Amino acid sequence: MVEGIVLSDEYLSDKDLNILIEKLIELGAIEVRGYDSITGQFTYNITPKCQELVPELFEEHFKFINEIAFKLWQKDHIEITFDIDGVPMIMSKGIEYTRSIMNTLPDDERFFLENLIDKVEKDLED
Repeated sequence: MVEGIVLSDEYLSDKDLNILIEKLIELGAIEVRGYDSITGQFTYNITPKCQELVPELFEEHFKFINEIAFKLWQKDHIEITFDIDGVPMIMSKGIEYTRSIMNTLPDDERFFLENLIDKVEKDLED
């Protein structure tokens, strides 16, 4: 736990949320991913360092991502398979298909798919 960062179920004001985000960025727990022109908000990535600094945020993020993946799988927008150790592998149904449906989805599902496409494209470059 990082001193001065307390996560709770209470609603944070915009000012307090901005202070929290700045603190997390300074600590390296999150990083700016980009700017979403649809919502008019910055988007962020959780870094591996977050797990040690703010474990409850990391765990909540992990649960949230799993819930989104499950929703997208139920809608048949992604494929989920498991390796021999039971580790899930999430796959796109194809970059063009994914791009064609993204703007019809809620923001959280759209952000998930944008990250998935970025990862697929990066893997293709490597």
